[in-house]
Amino acid sequence: MLIAVVLTLAGSVAHAAWNLLASRAHAEDSGLFVWVYSVLSLVLLAPAALVAVLLGAEVSWTLVGAGAVSALLHTAYAVSLQAAYARSDLNVTYPVARGLGPVVAAGFAVAVLGERPGVLGWVGIALITAGVGVVSTGAAAPESRARRAAGLRWGLLIAAAIAGYTLWDAHAVGGLGVDPVTYYAVGGAWMVVVLTVACAGRLGGAGAVLRRHWRTGLAVAVLSPVAYVLVLVALTLAPVSVVAPLRSTSIVVGSLAAWWWLGEAHGGRRLAGAVVVTVGVAALVLA
Repeated sequence: MLIAVVLTLAGSVAHAAWNLLASRAHAEDSGLFVWVYSVLSLVLLAPAALVAVLLGAEVSWTLVGAGAVSALLHTAYAVSLQAAYARSDLNVTYPVARGLGPVVAAGFAVAVLGERPGVLGWVGIALITAGVGVVSTGAAAPESRARRAAGLRWGLLIAAAIAGYTLWDAHAVGGLGVDPVTYYAVGGAWMVVVLTVACAGRLGGAGAVLRRHWRTGLAVAVLSPVAYVLVLVALTLAPVSVVAPLRSTSIVVGSLAAWWWLGEAHGGRRLAGAVVVTVGVAALVLA
């Protein structure tokens, strides 16, 4: 359990980092920016996937099919996320999406999959959820209310995608037994295919997007797979009802970074929420 917690927390830090960077890209065409960093990510991940295959990871039609389903869910997530950042603020969209999505996934795992966390596990989940709520709320200035409303709408859509891919990917690496690294690589290849078809009429502008945002695109291409492969490995070691709420800790990391780095308000509230989440993580570790 401890290893799963450490892997998930490390993935949360990486996830918050790439979202902070992506939110500052302001690409004119969010779909093309996602295409650019997805291609870069696939190129960088290919050697690791090849090593995994050489070490014995199985390549099968199950892997290919599961990766295709994952790609559709991850594409919906990535495109919606980047579109949301163009229309709202990080401190609204990110907490709603990252807070609600894993909690929905954990609830599904308990209600449908029959997972049963112990008493400390339930305490940890409740504290993490409460801490995320503390971090995510705060009075909005009148001029930002429209952007906050947009952030809430997009956040709900993104949360649905997060819940979907979390449950499916947990089934793939746990139930179907596919290798996490090759699974992510195959999903990444399918994602590039889907995005290429979706952006077919606009790919001529990809070069311009790459020139403007190559540093951000490269950073996201590295941090995004690192963040999620760590979570996929964690899902082979611990149930969804534990890993999914732990992923919400990325909200605290992102909110604190947005306060320190971007100068966003409500620093005291964010610190208080961080303390509550930390206690919740400790409860999950001890469960």
